[in-house]
Amino acid sequence: MRLFGRFVPALAILASLTSLAACQRGGDESAEPPAAAPAPAPTADTLPEGVLRAYVWECDGGLTLHMKNLFRENAITLEMHEGPRKLSQVRSASGARYADETLSFWTKGETAIFERKGQPVVNCRESRAKSLVADARERGVSYRGQGNEPGWTLEIGPGRSLIYVTRYGQERHEFHGVTTGVDAGTGVRVYDGKHGDVPIKVTVTKEACADDMSGVDFDHRFVVEFGGQTYRGCGSAL
Repeated sequence: MRLFGRFVPALAILASLTSLAACQRGGDESAEPPAAAPAPAPTADTLPEGVLRAYVWECDGGLTLHMKNLFRENAITLEMHEGPRKLSQVRSASGARYADETLSFWTKGETAIFERKGQPVVNCRESRAKSLVADARERGVSYRGQGNEPGWTLEIGPGRSLIYVTRYGQERHEFHGVTTGVDAGTGVRVYDGKHGDVPIKVTVTKEACADDMSGVDFDHRFVVEFGGQTYRGCGSAL
């Protein structure tokens, strides 16, 4: 209340000016106020924390749905066997619901409900590991790796950038201008980067690799040399 009281004189002056302007218009009360400027569209930098650009949903009956988040349009696309389908966001009591004339997709946290008109509803659950890969692909990442003890993730690309996040997200290191070497015989790729006095070396080998905690299978093996230590993990080419 005290804060509001500070502005009472200013509001009184504003009211007087408004009345004077109305008199100068000849008392035309039917004139419409100018339209408010539209809110700026969200950009990639304004996405809420934790929201991805792409998701993968595993559904009943063996159905897998790939979803892209069209955050600037309040819509999504679902990759269907007939091609991508764009669904606009509609009102819902909870979660986020998207629909067109025949399809509906309703997400609630890690679960979702998919429905095609005239057919039974299908329950879905997000595959987080696959979603993170799909999201990285949308951001232009070339390779994405991960490992444990301590938990780390590594992204190579877009361009010559490399991002290494370690200690379960507590440390983030960005490297730019990374150099790349490829062994013509084995196809092994070696990435070298340096930020200030901090170097990093990443070796990526195309071979089957299973995460030693989750058991998830990947198609590439990663070796990260950082901070005087060597860390091993698995990943994917995107």
